[in-house]
Amino acid sequence: MQHETTPPFRFRTPPGWPTLSAEWVELHQAAEPAPGWSPAPGIPPAPEGWRSWAPVPRSFRGFVPAAARRLRVAQWIGLVVALLALAAVIVVAALGGLAVVGLLPLVAGIAVLVVCSARAGELADRTAASIRDDAAEWRRTEVPARARAAFPELDEDRAVAAWEAAAWGLPAVRPFAVADTAPERSPLRHRTRTVVAVTAGAAALLLVVGATTAVDPVVRALQSDGQTLAYGLQDTAPDGSVPDDSGPDDDAPDQDAPDAGDPAPWTSDDGTVTASFIGDDETWDATCGAIDFADGCWAWQIDSECDGPAQVTVGFSATESGDDVRTDTRTVVLTSGRPLVLTEQGSEEWGGIRDVTCSTAPEHAVALTRSPLDSDAEDADGSWPDGCVDYGCAGWEVTPEASCDSATVQFSVDEEVATLPGPHDLVVATALRAGEPVDVWAGGAWLPDDDATISQVTCG
Repeated sequence: MQHETTPPFRFRTPPGWPTLSAEWVELHQAAEPAPGWSPAPGIPPAPEGWRSWAPVPRSFRGFVPAAARRLRVAQWIGLVVALLALAAVIVVAALGGLAVVGLLPLVAGIAVLVVCSARAGELADRTAASIRDDAAEWRRTEVPARARAAFPELDEDRAVAAWEAAAWGLPAVRPFAVADTAPERSPLRHRTRTVVAVTAGAAALLLVVGATTAVDPVVRALQSDGQTLAYGLQDTAPDGSVPDDSGPDDDAPDQDAPDAGDPAPWTSDDGTVTASFIGDDETWDATCGAIDFADGCWAWQIDSECDGPAQVTVGFSATESGDDVRTDTRTVVLTSGRPLVLTEQGSEEWGGIRDVTCSTAPEHAVALTRSPLDSDAEDADGSWPDGCVDYGCAGWEVTPEASCDSATVQFSVDEEVATLPGPHDLVVATALRAGEPVDVWAGGAWLPDDDATISQVTCG
């Protein structure tokens, strides 16, 4: 834990308490003060039920085992299966069919959702407990060592007391008393219980709706005067008519839509440039997933032997062999041996690289001011694009001096992410309005101006 840049937990200072030093917070991760304890006379204890530690999402995710991602995927699968089964039950019941059979996948999906949610909560609890225990073990030797280094003229006990007082910013403090480390004192215990309870409640609601919808026709049938049951056992209906047992036309052809598959790679005439469509989920999430877009998103990986500015032309069509209904031209900077990922927004059925021209005159750069976005801010998670959760995002707020309907923003990303090596380049498109700030995000990185930088912004 001592090697992490940002600790996984931040200390929530109780009312009336002084602000602690970052060094003390690092060494006391998730250590809850004992009930009734305060750092010095005259300072009130923390309010009853006060939770002293809150996770820093970006840092805490680095400590959670890889199984957490698999649990999240399983949760989504369970939710999708349950919702589809519920929709099927409602539709079949409305059409008068046997909707009860849809309860099996509904129950299975709900079970997967609730079980995976509970296990994800347990995994987060165990991770928090492990961080707390590792920090306790570490500070047994680290606090005396740092205290002796800070106050070499004092013996160990007095040096530790002086170090603690300096950490609290007070002349003298009481020795820190740690609360019982039972599971119910875990910093995440309340949060995970709440998440599991909400998930279980929503799942129960889905089950009640589905079961009521499926069983209601059966109950109504059993309460009838027996005509429905008689109709199922005889060759004629109660009114004397002969039921139509004909099924669907077996000779009718299947009309499944064709599977277009991934487009073939584009290669320049001299073989120096290759552009491949990005179709795997992880690389798409780490690039397109970090973009706020209303339409779909396309992504290509461009590998070239060029060094310098280039123009990339992308075309979109309604059919595989049809004429382009839209083309975009982007000015980028290519580096030999370094892949560049080009993203484009669009809802067309087909798209592909039409041309890459190296050594072209660069477009006029857009003058702007920029400031990095703090991923640890209180509301950062709410403003991030969805793809940032798993692979990270480095974000900036940029304010252009001139407007551009479709500006080209090129990032340099140092980190290796999904199938992309580090470093690599990433290009996104965004609309700019003069004097109006807008957020831009580089997926696959965490720290703006560190893990990733803005290389250039051009209009086109």
